[in-house]
Amino acid sequence: MKIVYFVKDGCDACKKAREKVEFFLGRWGVGEGFDRESFNLSTVDGLVEAAMREVHDIPTVVLEQEGAEVARWIRRPPTSAELHAALGLETALQDAVGAPQGDSHP
Repeated sequence: MKIVYFVKDGCDACKKAREKVEFFLGRWGVGEGFDRESFNLSTVDGLVEAAMREVHDIPTVVLEQEGAEVARWIRRPPTSAELHAALGLETALQDAVGAPQGDSHP
């Protein structure tokens, strides 16, 4: 998976969005498994990439898997719950421990 950040020089919200996402990834112990890409909309290259991906606001955080967009957060970072769900961590955890079964008491 890949996390793509669209930011701009001097944008405090952009810095905080990246820090929040990176904090969650580190806290959940999954940060090493992600590629990261950042596009600075203060540059021509960043503006071109933003135009191609239809990014119109900053910060924008995009989650991709195998080149396809999985989730996008515009003008704000994802909440913990949103990022967790988009990454499929809840599903992966349930698969690892088994889905809850009914009450096993007689």
